[in-house]
Amino acid sequence: MRGAVSWLFLRNVNTSLLALLALGGLCVATSLALLAPLGWPFELFAHFRPQYAVATLLVMLVLAWQRSVVAAGIAVLLVAWNALPIVQRASADAPPVSCDGPAFTVATVNLQYSNPQHDRLLGWLAGHPADVIVVQELTGAWAQALAGSDAHPHRFLLTREDPYGIGVLSRWPLESAGAIDLAGDGLPSVEGIVEIEGRRVRLLGLHTHWPVLPEVARMRDTALGGAAGIARASDLPIILLGDLNLTPDSPQFTRLLDESALRDVVSGRRWRPTWQAGFWPLALRIDHVLVSPQLCVEAVEVGPSIGSDHRPVIARLRLPR
Repeated sequence: MRGAVSWLFLRNVNTSLLALLALGGLCVATSLALLAPLGWPFELFAHFRPQYAVATLLVMLVLAWQRSVVAAGIAVLLVAWNALPIVQRASADAPPVSCDGPAFTVATVNLQYSNPQHDRLLGWLAGHPADVIVVQELTGAWAQALAGSDAHPHRFLLTREDPYGIGVLSRWPLESAGAIDLAGDGLPSVEGIVEIEGRRVRLLGLHTHWPVLPEVARMRDTALGGAAGIARASDLPIILLGDLNLTPDSPQFTRLLDESALRDVVSGRRWRPTWQAGFWPLALRIDHVLVSPQLCVEAVEVGPSIGSDHRPVIARLRLPR
């Protein structure tokens, strides 16, 4: 009996210690996320606030069970702070815009350049037809696979055998479609104008750098700033879409929306990760569709796995009359 009591005591001590260590790690990560406005590397911690909220909630339950009142109280504060932006976005109302013009569907798809499962994307597109598609990580093999689609006769494809090929496919004529280098780093973005039932809409497709080092983070931010300038100066409705390599919890995302005057089509909808969506600890929403305020958003969907580490995002939009 004495041995059993000793074992239970040690188990409780170990559980409490592990919970306190986990809480300490989450406190550090949350504190670093608070410094995200200072830029790299603190911004890297800001992307995972949904994970911090859930992990801290679990730790809080363990601490409450262990009757660690002070530590559980700290955990409650961390849960609240990390969950706040998720709740705010989920409860946000879409701006009151009235649209009775043509409806159309756009999609952004990061194909993953090493992904050989072409049929999975083609099958998804067959069931979820999109009028305009911006693709990233476009290789020669992917371009060949997409060539069989008659639904998008108008296209501009810039293939590369690294992760930075990019292209646009459209049901409607493309005007002045071409590549632009927004950051002066040799990575192409695509820009063009699509005619939708006689109405002209500007498209801007991006795939920015993965900001794991300070220099590439700077180039990503330069590209985002260039895209914001184009959007702000556009005299046409504009849609910016692609793999932006940042989440809505990044200060750079807020800056992009402010400087471009665009809005996120997912605003007011539940959190849906687009990268590593099947592995919760790393799951992030980094593939985005941003639109001019005068466009109405009728529906948004994150697609299934297509063999890529990204999920496609498809949005049904409508123009004002």
